[in-house]
Amino acid sequence: MTSSAIPIQPLPAADAPLPRYESYSSLTTYEACPRRYAFRYVERLPGEIRPGQFAFGSAVHKAFEIFVRGRIRARADGAPPPGLDTLQRACDDVLARAGLEPDELEQARARAVPVLARFLEREAACPSIPVAVELGFGVDVAIPGEVAPPTSTVRLVGYVDRVDRCPDGATEVLDYKTGRPRPQADVDADRQLTAYAYASARGALCDPATGETLPPASRLGLYFADSGVEVATRRTPEQLAEFERDLLVMAGRVRQREFDANPDARRCRWCEYRSLCPEARRDD
Repeated sequence: MTSSAIPIQPLPAADAPLPRYESYSSLTTYEACPRRYAFRYVERLPGEIRPGQFAFGSAVHKAFEIFVRGRIRARADGAPPPGLDTLQRACDDVLARAGLEPDELEQARARAVPVLARFLEREAACPSIPVAVELGFGVDVAIPGEVAPPTSTVRLVGYVDRVDRCPDGATEVLDYKTGRPRPQADVDADRQLTAYAYASARGALCDPATGETLPPASRLGLYFADSGVEVATRRTPEQLAEFERDLLVMAGRVRQREFDANPDARRCRWCEYRSLCPEARRDD
């Protein structure tokens, strides 16, 4: 006797277990639309994403990661640093597996050529020493009892694209971006960099080689890969305190399961859960 398997349906947001940790991405998602947060982080539903949609950015990130890992390893071994071939091979490996159409693949490969060459030039001229890439962190932040009893902490987690040691011994955090450079004012307000600065200030970034806690980041930067432009910034204690307040407010609302939709024509148009959300605005 045979029986057909009944697909397991995800629990609705009112009943599903809440996330065990939060991140810059989940904080930003919740602030923009709590319903989208619930779809992604509570109900854990897959979104509708076109194959290859993020292929170029992923390929460039992976190429930079593998190259800098090679730099760190070569420095430890007293060997020559990697070259352009390492960047090109890593980038092409990701693009080849991204599900792109042949013409899309060729366009992405052509776009990558100057991007990788500029990055190699940057590395040769940069006086800082890379310490870590894709460095994970976790910070437990105490939640005031009146906000969301009885939970006592919310754990903030994330990965930093790159951490360098400056010539003066200071810590530098660098995040890679594709696309057009953003103005200084936008970088000064960038929430992702604030999250990294917050984690660094809380002693959550450690040197993978020694296990030692790295000094708080005194320099934060966004490197815009297409143009080779790098924009640096810093964070004040007041900005870090504001970030913590925002995180705690969100944690309290999540624990109260406040997941109402926040419809917006532009945001809904690009939301991967548009077809699932009854509140989605469809003004095209």
